[in-house]
Amino acid sequence: EENLELLRRNGLHLAEFSPLEDRALPAGACGLYLGGGYPELWAEDLSQNAPMRRAVWEAVRGGMPALAECGGFLYLHERLEDTNGTDWPMAGVIPGRAWNTGKLGRFGYVTLTARTDGLLCGAGEELPAHEFHYWDSQNCGNGCIAQKPYRRSSWECVVCDENFWAGYPHLYFYANVQMAKNFLNRCNRFHTQKEGK
Repeated sequence: EENLELLRRNGLHLAEFSPLEDRALPAGACGLYLGGGYPELWAEDLSQNAPMRRAVWEAVRGGMPALAECGGFLYLHERLEDTNGTDWPMAGVIPGRAWNTGKLGRFGYVTLTARTDGLLCGAGEELPAHEFHYWDSQNCGNGCIAQKPYRRSSWECVVCDENFWAGYPHLYFYANVQMAKNFLNRCNRFHTQKEGK
């Protein structure tokens, strides 16, 4: 909720929507924020809402700024395994599938170091984050390196480019308010480009 609060304080109008029930993104949307959750519990229902899956795919492929954390990241895959072991089509933005490992993976606080310029920060910048998930992915991304505090363990994560950021790490915008401002700036730029067409 505090992430959403900071976006509002910086002038972003937020319009909620349901990937389960709505058939399209809110009219005039200039950015997409898919937070955490448990899409594996609703995989069949999410899959059956093909109009929304298509709308999300078209928005991201069309350059709309998009931020997806953990559950939102899972929803963007081509396929997602549910809790019964059945694969279901998802939004198809991220190639590959996500599946249940049966155990908690890469759990805890991390520092992300960006390897490339992306939607939220530039190459070399650091962001605090947290991971907590039982599902894994064929495509966790390599836009960042996640480093555990006081340990040598690290791993690649986050699929990103100048308009896109998706991965398992949960972010806290107040830990680096520039993240929110960068997302807002990209949304404003997308709005301006869309209005200019």
